[in-house]
Amino acid sequence: MNKKVVLISTAIGALASTAAMAAPYGYNGAGYDSGTYLGASAGQLQYNEEGLGQMTPTILMLRIGQQFSPYLAIEGRVGTNVSGGSAYGYHINAQAIYAGYVKGMLPFSPWVSGYALAGLGGAAWHRNYPDYDSNDIALSFGVGAEFNLGGNASVNVEWARLTSGNNDHGAYGYSANELTFGVNWRL
Repeated sequence: MNKKVVLISTAIGALASTAAMAAPYGYNGAGYDSGTYLGASAGQLQYNEEGLGQMTPTILMLRIGQQFSPYLAIEGRVGTNVSGGSAYGYHINAQAIYAGYVKGMLPFSPWVSGYALAGLGGAAWHRNYPDYDSNDIALSFGVGAEFNLGGNASVNVEWARLTSGNNDHGAYGYSANELTFGVNWRL
């Protein structure tokens, strides 16, 4: 595993454990708290393009969301790569990553929820091969699980299809998937 991912995940875990000492998060005994939350995620972007090996830049993202009920939230995200991905001499950077989602949640208990995302996601790509720079937006979707730590904190693990498109004037299709883990803080 990439040393940067381990370092970033350790830092996020330390922040989450510190935040867990705060006021109640989510289910407070009298009912579910809705409201605004902030979060950070780290992980890998799995970039697959026809004719090339998989490239896996390490990414870092920030998010802000508004939860309306135990079942529905909206969320915006921005991020970038911490390190680029390479395969067989080809290199890619995700200079900017962004997405807006509707988030449907299914609480299994006050401590664990599953969720699905649907919306628009995109990235500003820089490549070291033809069609060097592009900015692509597409339908984006994903699934994940969130685990309440107590206090105002939760952690999550998620897979999402960020974007897909065509490179080099439509000649080569690609897809970009994210595999991330992160932490949320309820305000």
